[in-house]
Amino acid sequence: MVEEVKIKDMRMLVTPYPSFVEKNVSADDIAKMLIANPNLKSIYVIDDEMRLVGRVTLKKLIKHEFMDLVPSAFEYFNALDFIGKKTAEDLMIPSDYVKDNDTLKTAFVKMYEHEFDELPVVDKDDHLIGNIDLLELLTILIEKKEKKNNKKYLQLTLNRPFHR
Repeated sequence: MVEEVKIKDMRMLVTPYPSFVEKNVSADDIAKMLIANPNLKSIYVIDDEMRLVGRVTLKKLIKHEFMDLVPSAFEYFNALDFIGKKTAEDLMIPSDYVKDNDTLKTAFVKMYEHEFDELPVVDKDDHLIGNIDLLELLTILIEKKEKKNNKKYLQLTLNRPFHR
């Protein structure tokens, strides 16, 4: 049922376009992108050919921007991890991903395991082509439940075009 829904059939319900930067973009510019798009929790980092190379999460960026304000009692926070880091490439972490033919279940398991709110969608050559987030997964789940119970409170179209 729900777990068999393909990523390609649901990835544009909430986030129609992935947000991305090249490796040399500054931390401040990434912060501005996140501020301008409050639904985002990550900015994907791409190479010159639009291949996914990593992600900068909102949480990591917050730690970077506020490292001077973290109380010394938080021993697990190492400010040295952020000194000298000024670009997307410096701040990015590896990113798991899904492909269009993967299932909702695959996406959910990866999000759950890594505590991600969203995942990038890539093609067979790892080019960034989309994004899938927890709200899209939740939307599909609720829509399927309501359809099963013959309710019509939530009906969304799954056919939005995406142009890379």
